[in-house]
Amino acid sequence: MIHYYLRNIHKTKNYKGNFQKIIDYFLTFVGDIEVKKDTEEKAVVYYLGTPTVAHLKLEKTGQVTVTISKDDNVTINLINNIAQSLGFRIYNPQINAYLPNDVNIFDLTTIKQSSTVKNVISQYHLTPLFQYRDTLIFFCLNKKMEVVLVNRHLLEYLLTANNQDLIANEFSIKVAENISQFIALFDRGLISLNFQNYLNDDSKIINLSGFNLRKLPVDTRLQVINFKFDEVNQSFIQTDTTNAIPKKYLVLKIGQDYNYRMVGKKLIKFLNVSIFN
Repeated sequence: MIHYYLRNIHKTKNYKGNFQKIIDYFLTFVGDIEVKKDTEEKAVVYYLGTPTVAHLKLEKTGQVTVTISKDDNVTINLINNIAQSLGFRIYNPQINAYLPNDVNIFDLTTIKQSSTVKNVISQYHLTPLFQYRDTLIFFCLNKKMEVVLVNRHLLEYLLTANNQDLIANEFSIKVAENISQFIALFDRGLISLNFQNYLNDDSKIINLSGFNLRKLPVDTRLQVINFKFDEVNQSFIQTDTTNAIPKKYLVLKIGQDYNYRMVGKKLIKFLNVSIFN
């Protein structure tokens, strides 16, 4: 059996209420799932017609401990659908990291991979961490414990052309220094699923605005919002707002929206730029 922890990040005091909402969500799967509460703080989830059982326990701190079997790839994925709305983040002690908030990216701790895919990836000395839903997009750990993105097009070729033993260049590329940084970047929408973006070094600037920062119109100014990486909480925290882009940054993101303000007698357009370091 392995454990996951639902950590109460919003510090809400309605512990029992949120615990009951998790149980109520499981109960919406009528005919597939049955839940029995041993006490106000303990519940057992049964998947009808299968031997799979999950245990939920509400701790005094408001944390919920989820105990599942190593091959239970359903429980955590279901909880992830509602965790964020209840103020929880799911922590996986097996990889010492929170799970991404995006329900389309699967934690591979409890998911059995095909032996063919596993064999190909292992030849590159990579350990699979996450897989994007219904794709061959894998994020893995390399020997340096960096997170890399696998080139899904090359992986597909190696799988379909019976060349599993071929060692090819451009099989993977680094996207984050470690798991903590990866989670923080992914939750901010700063990790691309496109291998070519990293190969072309286009991943450091995300421009959703259509503006060219090097050729801004005369009546346009920048509003730069700075964020600092919080390794413990695996997130980014806003620090301050300036009007200049620093020389060094992890990722720069230019938002879609901009604001108009009167500066003296002139109407000025302010473009929002987020800097992540």
